[in-house]
Amino acid sequence: MQLPALRVALALLLALPCLAPAQNAVTALLGDRAPESVRRTMLEPTPVGQQLAGLLFSGGYEVIGEPVPLTPAQIARLQAALRAPDAFSGEKNEEKMRPGVLYRFGSGDTAIDLLVCFSCDRVALAPHDAEKPTELFHLAQPMREALLEVAQEALPNDEALQAVPRVRSKTPVPPPPAPTPPDLR
Repeated sequence: MQLPALRVALALLLALPCLAPAQNAVTALLGDRAPESVRRTMLEPTPVGQQLAGLLFSGGYEVIGEPVPLTPAQIARLQAALRAPDAFSGEKNEEKMRPGVLYRFGSGDTAIDLLVCFSCDRVALAPHDAEKPTELFHLAQPMREALLEVAQEALPNDEALQAVPRVRSKTPVPPPPAPTPPDLR
């Protein structure tokens, strides 16, 4: 083996442990749950004491509108993307995010929500009834594309979501505005 090829192989071998913890944590938390639906969320978390009764919250973020069930083809695409070893990059991240989309995995008390922020390419996992997300990771580009494509297909009338670019800009981009919640009067 030539010396440059050996260096590349060694660099790849050393990089694998950096990627594995994020991927393993996400797949361990999701378990065998399949994605069932997609919804929009408000971009800012609502403090627990200010959350209104009758509204749905996930990880502290208000959920907007009705769940849109995913088709078998969309579920298969997301599951394939989630199984990819490079779906999530880097270690856990504790920075703030502004998710606009929520994918529900499973149902009932064992459901886990995957909150997605396409402006910063982060995802957060929020178990059923959690007041705040328990895990926060960076999205790799292939996973971003899969999550965005399915959300855009499932929510074709959401103009802000349709305008989100396939590849995140190198400069900060504000997240898509959340749709206006229905009149509660």
